[in-house]
Amino acid sequence: MTAGGRDGPGGQGGPGLRAGLRRLATGLIAYGVIGLVVAAIGLGALVWVNGKMESLATNADATVVRLTDTLDKTAATLGDASSTATSFAGTLDHTVTAVTDAADTLRTVLPQLTELEAQFRSVSILGQQPLGKAADVIGGIVTRMDGLDTRLDAIATSLTDNRAKLATNAASLAATSQSVAAMSDLLKGGVVTTGVDDVRSVILVILFMLVAWTSVPAFGALGVGIWLRRELGPVVRGGPGDDS
Repeated sequence: MTAGGRDGPGGQGGPGLRAGLRRLATGLIAYGVIGLVVAAIGLGALVWVNGKMESLATNADATVVRLTDTLDKTAATLGDASSTATSFAGTLDHTVTAVTDAADTLRTVLPQLTELEAQFRSVSILGQQPLGKAADVIGGIVTRMDGLDTRLDAIATSLTDNRAKLATNAASLAATSQSVAAMSDLLKGGVVTTGVDDVRSVILVILFMLVAWTSVPAFGALGVGIWLRRELGPVVRGGPGDDS
């Protein structure tokens, strides 16, 4: 114990103790200053990241608006194409029916024309065939129409096959249109902007905790260091408290 009754920082402790306490105070002040500098850098980073995330959120909103508009137009176009394909499939149905009926009619008419040609050629007056030219015309018609019913059947079969494929395409277009429309509705629901806001909140919380984690001990160390220096008093050169 000193004459003043205390060996604390303000007392007359040994030179080694006072020098050690002074170095400790200097170290605490240096730690506090460095910690505050780091905290200030972290605070600047917090402000910078917040601005960047704000800009990102704004750009994301604008991009989502443009994307949903494009998706809506695409869905409408696909829906129109599906409706057109469905309508054309109905037209093909009528065409197939008409072509099939034409083939059936030909199969009925051709034998009748052949018989009529024969009857015209059988007419003879005084050894002459007055209906011979008519028979030749009918014969030419029969020759040209021969096999046409088969070709019409092939056309009807091809149209039927195309109609089935067109109906499949129409169903695919309709399903794709619904999928694109659902994607547009999902984007309009704010899934992207909400995700950006969530990420922004997480990053800001982490940075804020880092700033707080750095600044609180720094303030404490700086305060304790300054208090300890004040308690130790000024350095007396050549005296017992001189740590030089």
